[in-house]
Amino acid sequence: MSSLALSSPPVAAPFLPVGPAPAPGGQPERGGITLPSPEEIRAEIAHVLNKQLSADLIRWVDGYAQVGKRNLYLWKWVRQGVEVTTLSCIEKELFDAACDIKVLGVVLDCLLDDIADRGGEEELLEQLLAVPFNADRLQLTSVRPEDRAYAEFTIDLWQEIKRRTKRLPLFDQYARLWRYDYLQLFNGMRYSHLINEDVALLNLAEHDLYSPHNMHIMVSSTVDLMCSPRFDRNELGRLRDAIWHAQFMGRIGNLVTTWERELADGDYTSGIYARAVAEGDVTLQMLRDRDAAAIKQAICSAGHETFFLERWSQLRCRLVELAPRIRSVNIGQLLTGYERLIRLHLGSRGYK
Repeated sequence: MSSLALSSPPVAAPFLPVGPAPAPGGQPERGGITLPSPEEIRAEIAHVLNKQLSADLIRWVDGYAQVGKRNLYLWKWVRQGVEVTTLSCIEKELFDAACDIKVLGVVLDCLLDDIADRGGEEELLEQLLAVPFNADRLQLTSVRPEDRAYAEFTIDLWQEIKRRTKRLPLFDQYARLWRYDYLQLFNGMRYSHLINEDVALLNLAEHDLYSPHNMHIMVSSTVDLMCSPRFDRNELGRLRDAIWHAQFMGRIGNLVTTWERELADGDYTSGIYARAVAEGDVTLQMLRDRDAAAIKQAICSAGHETFFLERWSQLRCRLVELAPRIRSVNIGQLLTGYERLIRLHLGSRGYK
């Protein structure tokens, strides 16, 4: 048993974007957005609550609990999320190994993200971002004593991710792409850190360009390809196009359900804040003053969540367009996975 506490989230029913037809049981709402039924939310969350992590994965989750602040619910949630969004081309016997690698990658993502969101710890963040692809940097040179256990666990976790990933059958074929995807994720961390140091940098264009990489979805798709000998590499560009849009869909599910929690921490990296500032509903001074009540009121009254959920539907349309042009991956199945993923997001508001 893990030493982490598990709490069950309440059933929420916020807006859910879907395609041309409403979701089963959904109720029509404004702007082409429908409301998922409580039954749909419960069904998705039940998978999370009943999820059993492998003993191997639990060992790393328990190790994280010694240095990090996220709870067991999140890692069960992540395992369910990576399962439903796994590419259909993966070899079945490699499914569990790939999913565990992807969960460990998200743990790493959270470790780095929590530093980026704290602000003022640039040196620690840069040291940890330099480690993955530079073996000479494994010895941390200037880490505060209170941060050493955190930093050492982060390095140990990266070494484990690398060890497991290198064992996948097509690692050599996709190693450079995997490295590139991680570098994009790390760049997103640097962007988050910059924002939290100076909110004057907030803008929607750079949020949309950098922040979606923090979802680890491009990395995860490349891990899947390392397990997919039957994938047609001639379709790689089109698949990457689809996954880029899917990654943004994942980002939207995350940002609309975490911005209130992040507000209490003074973390303004969510696109919700970038748009609220761009539209003039929230001022930089309000953010600097951490006027949480006024910020929340402005965001809720201006419909910024609805804006992003409508974008989710637009991104979904791109996957529909690409589906007939990609034969070695079932994009229809992938779409179903991302429709389930956003329900997982919406049903876990405030719990991840």
